[in-house]
Amino acid sequence: MNFKMLLTTIVLMVMAICVPLSESDADSSFTITDGTGQTFEYTGAAERIVVNGSAVTLTIADAGAVSKIVAVDKYSTYEYTKYDALKDLKAADLGSFYGTTNHDYIVTSLVKMVDDGKLSLEDSIILSSYTSNLDLREKLNEKGFTKVLVWNTINEYGDVVKMVEDVSRIASGSVPQSVADMKSNVALVKKTAAGYTGDERPKALYVWYYSKALQIGNTGIMKSMLDVCQANNIGYDPSKSSARYGDVSTITKLIGENKDAVIFVSDSYFSAGKTLDDFYSEALGGDKSIKVVQMGLQWNNWCPESSDGLVQICNELYASEGDDTGPSPKNVDDNILLYAAIIAAAIIAIAFIAQLVYRKKK
Repeated sequence: MNFKMLLTTIVLMVMAICVPLSESDADSSFTITDGTGQTFEYTGAAERIVVNGSAVTLTIADAGAVSKIVAVDKYSTYEYTKYDALKDLKAADLGSFYGTTNHDYIVTSLVKMVDDGKLSLEDSIILSSYTSNLDLREKLNEKGFTKVLVWNTINEYGDVVKMVEDVSRIASGSVPQSVADMKSNVALVKKTAAGYTGDERPKALYVWYYSKALQIGNTGIMKSMLDVCQANNIGYDPSKSSARYGDVSTITKLIGENKDAVIFVSDSYFSAGKTLDDFYSEALGGDKSIKVVQMGLQWNNWCPESSDGLVQICNELYASEGDDTGPSPKNVDDNILLYAAIIAAAIIAIAFIAQLVYRKKK
């Protein structure tokens, strides 16, 4: 082979190695099925997006498309969330989407954005969390908006991953690294927990905090996350359809019978100004021999960061006391290893090229 051709080939190979790859290249067209079963056809990534729901907004930012968001609910603004990923968010604040009292304002505002050329009837509107969003979609469809997607309730963590993937594809046209990392974290947790069955499964209890009251978390994403971790969820009661039940006395009774359980307390308890010491005092009579875990803000949310929470939950369940071993989030440790491997490969290739050049000169 000609030396220059060989040199060019090696350089191109090194460049190819050093380009980060997403799970798939951007597709020219794709179909999305939302949480209500409606399907929407896309010929490529969305140009502009309206979003209700901080987790969905964060998902779009994680996909590298925060600049495409033109309007959000007030709970998705950087001023409210203080999420670093939303620092560059430049979007109209449409207020609260909860209930129906603000629907007329939301619809009027979006129609005006179309009239002003800041939005089109074909742009994507993604609504999450509230059942009233079904009414809002109907009003928006009546005004001619064609892509109003709704996700109201998600109870299975696999469906959270699918929603994140779909929203990310709408925003970027492909499956970004944030979704690939999320899937890697799920696979890692499943692998860690796979060997535990029956009595070997660690006991867990999820505690919810709402309206200044502690309750048992029954159904929902966290229940599913504990299932993924193969935990023995001592608080789950299939005879109850409610998402939460009981009170402090219920928690005290369950833990009194299962002192080896790990208690996961919702972030809402701590954001209300409470501490772990407060929980031990209020629910456990001050017994600190029981393991209590303060959950993070995004641990059971609809965003890629929730998979880091899943890893942490798995760590708390399976790591021995005083032992930090357990799965590590893929989007932290594995990426560092990947980049180190890429750099090493590049150095080896460059050294090989230099050796060829040296020999050629001789």
